[in-house]
Amino acid sequence: MAIDTHGIYIAPILKKGQLVRVRQGVLGTRACTAAERNAWYEAFHADCRAGRDVWHDDAGESRLAPNFVDVSFSVGKCLTVTAALASPKRIGMTYAGRGKYCMVLDTVTGQEWLMNKRYLEVV
Repeated sequence: MAIDTHGIYIAPILKKGQLVRVRQGVLGTRACTAAERNAWYEAFHADCRAGRDVWHDDAGESRLAPNFVDVSFSVGKCLTVTAALASPKRIGMTYAGRGKYCMVLDTVTGQEWLMNKRYLEVV
């Protein structure tokens, strides 16, 4: 863990293919697949038909399926870097922040996640 003279944490320098470990609990984000959105809509429509939910939000607009999935990764989880520099726009988000993020591969599930580099350390 690199800390400068002012006590500010400096994100590690990562390279594609490196193995990294989560050093602090972090959220990984990825875009939803079409299958996940369809499953959300099917469950939502089933709930509406059964009376457990309503088709609209408080403003009367129809509810939409989520575009992104967030998953919490526990401390010590090992991941492989697939892109050392990544922008949230890479997965369809609208805000920038290129230097802060990287893409990592969860080798257990085979899914690629966008994560903030400051919560990772090189193994």
